[in-house]
Amino acid sequence: MRFGFNASFGGQSSGGEAAVHRNQGSGSFSSRDLAKAEEERRPGEGFSFVAGDASARFSEDDSAKIGTSKAIAIGSKHEFDGFCEVEDDSLYGAALAMPQIARSAGWPGTLMALVCRIYFFTALNYLLQGFLLSMIGEEQLTWYAFAGRMHLCDYGARIEDCPDASNCKGPLGTQYSAPRLYDYDIWSTRIFIRDSLKAIFPHKAHEVDEKVDPGEYGMENYYCRFVCVFLFMLNIADDLSGTYVLARTLYRLPNNSDSWIRYEVPTWGTKEDVRTMNECKELDFVRYSVAGMPLHWKLFNVLFLLVPKIGLWLALTKSGVHYLMETAGIMNVVVNAMALTFVLQVDEMVFTKFSSCLTKEIMCRIEKMPNFTVEEEEAETDMQALERFHRTELGHNRWRSLYLMVPRRVINVVVLLVIFVWDYYRTNCVRQEDGSWVSKDMHLPAELDYSPFRLMFGFEGTLEHDPFWTIPD
Repeated sequence: MRFGFNASFGGQSSGGEAAVHRNQGSGSFSSRDLAKAEEERRPGEGFSFVAGDASARFSEDDSAKIGTSKAIAIGSKHEFDGFCEVEDDSLYGAALAMPQIARSAGWPGTLMALVCRIYFFTALNYLLQGFLLSMIGEEQLTWYAFAGRMHLCDYGARIEDCPDASNCKGPLGTQYSAPRLYDYDIWSTRIFIRDSLKAIFPHKAHEVDEKVDPGEYGMENYYCRFVCVFLFMLNIADDLSGTYVLARTLYRLPNNSDSWIRYEVPTWGTKEDVRTMNECKELDFVRYSVAGMPLHWKLFNVLFLLVPKIGLWLALTKSGVHYLMETAGIMNVVVNAMALTFVLQVDEMVFTKFSSCLTKEIMCRIEKMPNFTVEEEEAETDMQALERFHRTELGHNRWRSLYLMVPRRVINVVVLLVIFVWDYYRTNCVRQEDGSWVSKDMHLPAELDYSPFRLMFGFEGTLEHDPFWTIPD
């Protein structure tokens, strides 16, 4: 198969032809062929691609390769370089963008009012999310202890292999068996009944111990618990990704006072002609886009938006993993894994319910600012794109792209899972000689003061000296 370039200028053929041959076996173009074709082209002349004497077009196979080459080149920049952008359905995005739009317009009264409104709702969101997280912490650190509850750790994890496996003894020190396994509420009730009978009939205490078996407290399925923690991490990974985009946007935006709003009318005709031909409305000429931000605004947004967003995410992740690891029942852990992410959706709920229509209209129309350029891909010829495709995507070079098989986001979720689960075991459990992970000694809180930050991040306060539960011998 032979490809030729017919040189032409001003629509007239020059009669010169530079041939570029393609190797039938490998399907690749050599750089020598491309250089030869370039040398034989006279200055000022353009190329029109022909296949022999056929019309100017590529074969269907080469056309697909050219399209793939351009899609990979530009799409890879989208994937790895990304954009400077704002969340269009969240208070965080509105609190970042609305002040910059108001600044660009000279702080008009209407936009100033909307900015103050957004800041108020953002502060309200912090209070709501922080309060919910502190309540979860209070339940785990205070009321679990007063209920006499020890940490679940790995109690009952290998009940199917008992008695010849680790974790075969429960919090009461007896051997596990399936008929004697209960969640904490039922187990504590059975213990209460046994102890009540012993208190009423002290002379029959030994007989009560023999005939009233409260069973043991433990998890119903070890693997279900880990899968649910993984799904929980998968859900909140999106919020962490949004936090990363916010940080990247603040870092990469130019430190200047660019305008985030402009009024653009095409120059190829009058505004009336444009509106008539394109069926445009007046608002279609108003453009919002992410642009430069002064340094002092960046610092303010780091302190007011980025730092609290990271803190709330860390608090929910730590509390959520702890809560799921302490959930024994299968249905309970499945439902709780999905329900806990509700806390991180409060900002979207407040934005949707309380924001003005003007704010929502502006946010949904803000254009992204790319962190890359495609000038090279736009300027390259189809022949260059085809040659790059053969050079980088076919032959031995195709194996260089196998790293794309590794799902980075899944790896990130697994790493986060390992970190927070390890923190749970390190903080709440003790490893015994046979490999069992059991609860550490439990102490009651010495005081009931409300300390929101301590509760949010799961830090224990002052505890009583004597434990109310210890590991049975």
